[in-house]
Amino acid sequence: MRRNSTLIRLGTAGLLALSLALTPPARAQGTVGVDPVARLFDAVPGQTITQVLNIYNPNPDPQPLRVSAYLSDMDISEVGETSYLPPGSLPESLKNWITFSPTALELGGQQTQEVRYTVQVPANAAPGTHWIMLMLEGQDPAPKPGQTLAAFRLRVAHTIYVNVAPVKRVGAIVGIFDQLPKTAEGAYTIGVQYSNSGNVVSGVQGRVELRGADGEIAATLPLNLDVALPGHTLLLQASLSGPLPKGQYSALVVLNDGDQSRELLGEHVLSLPFDLAAPPPLPAPSEGQGSQP
Repeated sequence: MRRNSTLIRLGTAGLLALSLALTPPARAQGTVGVDPVARLFDAVPGQTITQVLNIYNPNPDPQPLRVSAYLSDMDISEVGETSYLPPGSLPESLKNWITFSPTALELGGQQTQEVRYTVQVPANAAPGTHWIMLMLEGQDPAPKPGQTLAAFRLRVAHTIYVNVAPVKRVGAIVGIFDQLPKTAEGAYTIGVQYSNSGNVVSGVQGRVELRGADGEIAATLPLNLDVALPGHTLLLQASLSGPLPKGQYSALVVLNDGDQSRELLGEHVLSLPFDLAAPPPLPAPSEGQGSQP
C-alpha cells in the first residue's frame, strides 16, 4: 500500500545550507578554504548582486600557496552525485551573468585574502533558480624534488544560487521503496523519491516514523538535508537496525522542501518477518591503544 498526501501546516525546514564542497576539510599542502561555501540570493530582473569571499590557507607552513579561481557548471543526480561541467553547459548557468576578481592569488601560511564577484541579472532573465560554482584550486608552488607530479592540488567550491522572481516551488513524494533485511542481524532500508517540478532549488529533509499496529512510534529515521535542483528528482535514504520486533508497520514519511506553509506526507506499509537484533557492541580497544597519561 502506498499513499501520498499533502498536509497544510507550518514546516520547520528550508534552504538552510545549500552547500557543496569538492573536498572535506584537510590540512595538507595545497589545501585552500573558502568562506562562505554557498550563497542563495533572491533577485529581480535587472538587479546587481555583489559578494566578497574570504579565501584562506589553513596551513602554518610559511611557503606561499598559489590559488587559481575559475567557473564550473554543476549538476546533481538523483542519488546525490555531483557532475562538474564546463561553464555555460546548462541553460540555468550563471556564466554570462558573473564576473570575479582576482582570478589568481598567492597566500602565505594561515593568510586570508578576498575574492569579489558581481552577478548582473539581465532585464530579460528567465524566472527561477540559476547557479554556478566558483572553484578555488590550490597548488603547492614548490613540489619536493623527485615528485613525479608537477604539483599536488586540492580544490573547493563556492556555490552561487540566484532565484529570479517570480519563483514557483512545487514538489511531491513520487515513490517510496524499501528493502527488508535477509537476516535478523541486517538492517531495514527505505528510500523516498522526491520530485522538484518547480523552477527553484530546494533543500529537502525530513523523517520516517515507523509505527506499529498500536499506532505508537517504534522508531524514527532521519532523512538528511539534500539539494533538489529544479526539474530534478532526489532519492533520500535511511536505514534502521534492531532491536525491533517482527510484525506489520506503517512507515509515515514527512518531508519539507522549504515551503513553510506545508509538509509533504507519504505512507508505506511493511511486514517484518522476524525480530531485528540489536547491532553488536563495538569491540573494546586493545591493550595499549588507549590514551596515555
